[in-house]
Amino acid sequence: MTLIAVILFLLGFAASWVAGRYIATGAAAVQGGAIGICGVAALLFGMPQVWEENFAWAIVALLIYGLIGALIFRSGQAAREKAE
Repeated sequence: MTLIAVILFLLGFAASWVAGRYIATGAAAVQGGAIGICGVAALLFGMPQVWEENFAWAIVALLIYGLIGALIFRSGQAAREKAE
């Protein structure tokens, strides 16, 4: 895994938390878009060999990444609800 992939994956996680924490309306759409864009970009630019050699593992990796992003999103929402 290259540094580009790590940065993009972490950017997606950060965007998920920020969307859950600070956005009230349309947060799920923002989070889904951020996770989708950052995850695919990390695979295409940071780990192209995984994308080219085994497409099924790339999809599984994106699925796991999305599930972890959803947990981070929910923790951001919980922090927002607690603060209100």
